[in-house]
Amino acid sequence: MSPNPRIAWRQSTLQITRIHPPCPAPYNQHTIRHAPAHDPVHARAVVAELSTVSTVVEEFAPMLRRDIDHPRHIGDLDYVAVGCWGSIVQISDPAFGEDGVLSVNLDAAFDAQVEAHPEARITAVCEMYSAENYGKYLAHVPGQSRLSAEGWDDQDVTGNAAQLLRAVGVGPGDPEAECLDTDQDQPFIGVEYLDLLACGLHSIYGEENLMVSVFKVTRTEDVQDGIDDVWRHG
Repeated sequence: MSPNPRIAWRQSTLQITRIHPPCPAPYNQHTIRHAPAHDPVHARAVVAELSTVSTVVEEFAPMLRRDIDHPRHIGDLDYVAVGCWGSIVQISDPAFGEDGVLSVNLDAAFDAQVEAHPEARITAVCEMYSAENYGKYLAHVPGQSRLSAEGWDDQDVTGNAAQLLRAVGVGPGDPEAECLDTDQDQPFIGVEYLDLLACGLHSIYGEENLMVSVFKVTRTEDVQDGIDDVWRHG
């Protein structure tokens, strides 16, 4: 048996994004290159405070965000990436992964971020792809009720998605708010919606130059058990 076996999921997107006030204008494929430079010192402080991290074993040289790959082998689950661009913090961590049935790891990580940074706009994403696809999306906007959307085929949405967008200055008539132009009671929570809350930084752009710091970490026993439940048996 390989000492570093492949994990149970083919692909994943696992990240939490914090937008601290004052929130910048939304970025797009043309303006993303003007985002503030990555701050490695801030990134070290962020990873040290994560509820999913016990200790930081090693820090690697910053690399392009668009070059960060999803976990493919068990050993990849020990690495966390953190980008700090001005008032924006983005964390990618395999410990955010879950299947929504036997494991619900994203909620605890998201709640810890909201408790520590209630003034920030926060989005959390877990997308897991295998024979079937699972997604969970959480959002916190100061002064608003929490939004949650999750499911395998259909989304179960809790909270008012349109109200959260209005709270950040996006209304149904705005050109960028196409996800609100629907006959359904709730817009579909996906890339377009998350980009509106996360100032365009949920998406990865082909020509972007955003850098992130990468850390090898250890986990507490309960966090490691949660990771094993998802990645070894998904």
